[in-house]
Amino acid sequence: MVEVQTEMEIELATCCQCLSMAAASGMSSAVIAMFAECQKHLATMVAQAQQLDAELICMQCHKHQARVQWEQPLSDIVVRISNKFHAMFDHIDCLGKVSLRKAGDGIISSSSVEGEEGCVDDKDYDNWGIEIRVAFHCNKALQVLDNYHQLGGERAVSTILYLQALQLLIVAPFRIVDEINQGMNKRSERLVHSLIVDSACQQGLLQYFLITLKLLPDLDYHLLMKVLCIFNGEWQPESFNFGKYISNAHRSA
Repeated sequence: MVEVQTEMEIELATCCQCLSMAAASGMSSAVIAMFAECQKHLATMVAQAQQLDAELICMQCHKHQARVQWEQPLSDIVVRISNKFHAMFDHIDCLGKVSLRKAGDGIISSSSVEGEEGCVDDKDYDNWGIEIRVAFHCNKALQVLDNYHQLGGERAVSTILYLQALQLLIVAPFRIVDEINQGMNKRSERLVHSLIVDSACQQGLLQYFLITLKLLPDLDYHLLMKVLCIFNGEWQPESFNFGKYISNAHRSA
């Protein structure tokens, strides 16, 4: 079996051979002493390089152990968000997925850490992030949510549903959203309103406040919902007769 040698070991062996040849050829003692000193220095450098390699492997091992402690819980949270996000998109006959985007420097690790050898080192954690992919048509593949692939209404719906998916995983005394329907077309507004009603109007869930300046007519409502109309401004009457307003609305219909 051929023994594999490093570059420094090969160079050290070459120096030894050169020294032997120099001694046999009658070279001066000063040159031989200088050569011996260089050989000693080279051996010291080889030992230092081996020590640095051992320290590097140890550091890579510690890095891997530390990464396992936070990466798996983070991935689990993203999967839970994606499941909620996908379920809401499925409710409106569309596709949606949330994933953890990992960006690295592209360097192939040469460490001997178990399970890590030969894998891409994606240690550029500053460029990690959440990637949202959506498809609003049955014949379209999932595409990254950005300013180029989706229309304004589609981006608005995707953003709201992503926030909804986040809120479903957050423990809080109540939830509140403000004017989420602004900038949406009528179809998107109805879809989002229906999803909010379905997710909020369930027994045992937290309070949910939806604040908006306007609402479309004939939206879906639930018996557990309460509608509070706030009238504000300088030119308001001293009192309101809501029964009269409702009767007038019925007559107009």
